[in-house]
Amino acid sequence: MKPDNPAEKVFTYVVGAVGVAFLVLHFPSVELLKRFWPQALFLAGLVGIVEAFPVQASGSRLSTSVGVPLLHACVVLCGREIGMLVAALATFRKKDLSGQTPWNVVLFNRGMLVLSNYAFGLTYYGLGGTAGAFACTRDMAFFALGALADVVVNGYLVSQVIALYEGSSLMSAWRKNLRWTLPSKIAVIPLGILVVVLYQSYGLLSVAMLLLPLALARYSLDRFRLLREVYAELGATLSQAIEHRDGYTHGHSLRVSQYAVLLGKEMGLPDDEVELLHYAGLLHDIGKIGIRDSIMKKDGRYTVDEYEEMKGHAAMGAEMVRGMKFLGKAEKWIRHHHERWDGTGYPQGLKGQDIPLGARIIACADSFDAMTSDRPYKDAITWEEARRELLDKSGAQFDPEVVKAMLKVIDKLSSQKDKPVKFPGRVW
Repeated sequence: MKPDNPAEKVFTYVVGAVGVAFLVLHFPSVELLKRFWPQALFLAGLVGIVEAFPVQASGSRLSTSVGVPLLHACVVLCGREIGMLVAALATFRKKDLSGQTPWNVVLFNRGMLVLSNYAFGLTYYGLGGTAGAFACTRDMAFFALGALADVVVNGYLVSQVIALYEGSSLMSAWRKNLRWTLPSKIAVIPLGILVVVLYQSYGLLSVAMLLLPLALARYSLDRFRLLREVYAELGATLSQAIEHRDGYTHGHSLRVSQYAVLLGKEMGLPDDEVELLHYAGLLHDIGKIGIRDSIMKKDGRYTVDEYEEMKGHAAMGAEMVRGMKFLGKAEKWIRHHHERWDGTGYPQGLKGQDIPLGARIIACADSFDAMTSDRPYKDAITWEEARRELLDKSGAQFDPEVVKAMLKVIDKLSSQKDKPVKFPGRVW
């Protein structure tokens, strides 16, 4: 990651400046403020309450809230100009005002919210909506399309700044950081419509009742985030359990996971597969939990019978994850990570493209780490020696395309070899 990337800072300032310019150009008139100030002030207060309880994204500096329906309702009930002003001012959080958030990020957030709500208003009013006069049968579709325009603009601006920050592609940044919020953004669109309908039918105080469903929406979003964190912690815990039984491979599963992720990214795999490689790498040896201690803790090489028993760990590990909703997708990768490109591996002797790609990636990452780590029966070799070994066995033990990608990964990491190699915190 590139925390000091100048392009990111320039982009945040540009978005902030454009947002301020739009706000100035569309600043509400005195007549508009006199007409709609009670609604605007009340909705701004509700937005402030919601923004005080954001949901932090897992492994990211991003956070999100469920206040968007209230901002959309403000645009519909009070006009686009007042809606943009409320979006800019009512969304300040405590950390923004206390200096915890960098000034360029605060400015970017203001600009992003102004522009995304401008997109909502432009769509809603452009299709025929009228400020303060919402008709369900006529305007509901306009509202939904305006909300989708907000999602697109917001998603683009946030994804672009993350892509510049991380040095990744726009689509990769969206998939990794924002895709998890999309269902909630779509699901709360009807709440915005309900805010407008309640206000028009029963007055301002009735709108406050929607804080409960908004709180439930926030709870659901937070539960989803926690579930992802539980998966990460479960994978780490299980990999540590393996290594407690085999002290000679301390850190092995974590390194295999990191190499596999970098390999997947180098080969252009989709982000969901790269994330799955992270977990599969952590758990590729989970089946060793079922191997006897007399074999697991043995110093020196195995006998033929012991080796045959040890080979069973791949199938056992696959069976252990098969029933899990997400990790079960990696079952074949774990089962076949000891297959060889020439068909002489185990457990099924699969050959070439018949071996799942994830298994081929883990096999290469696993072997590279084994070669460059000390074991009871051998000393570690250098990265350059391991590089030559991968080339020698390309087309025999390893998929040639995976080896090509691994050599690029090694070259990138080798530039750090004069200091401890550091992997990004969340590399998928």
